[in-house]
Amino acid sequence: MKLFKHIFIIPMVVSALCCSCTIETSGNGDLDGMWHLVSVDTLSGGHTANVIEKRIYWSFENNLLLFEDKTGTNGSVLLRFEHKNDTLRLFNPYIYDREGGDKPVEDPSLLLPFGMTGFEQAFKVESLSGSKMIINNNVLRLKFKKM
Repeated sequence: MKLFKHIFIIPMVVSALCCSCTIETSGNGDLDGMWHLVSVDTLSGGHTANVIEKRIYWSFENNLLLFEDKTGTNGSVLLRFEHKNDTLRLFNPYIYDREGGDKPVEDPSLLLPFGMTGFEQAFKVESLSGSKMIINNNVLRLKFKKM
């Protein structure tokens, strides 16, 4: 009788577990996660700035991107992004403020410390792997290391 119960109970439990769970993926592949901005190159002048100590981070999740300055010098910014083929488009920036409510960025200079020069920006993805990313917007080349 015990064997008879197990034959019916185990498949029911397994099927209930499988039906109640869904696996969601963003489809962002290697892009998802936290990236540390390590250097910025000016494409016209060929100058490189090591910015590791500035502690600037980009965090990608689903279709949202969070800019963070871990030194506290600059406020955090929340944006939308779209990644298709070798293009990364950033748009719709908001000042990230969970307590007071997110507000649209009105001054594009707030985005400069994070490597963005306007409210909407398209970057060419030069390379993207599980550990490094290099993008450029025809003015700056940004190099990141995945955390």
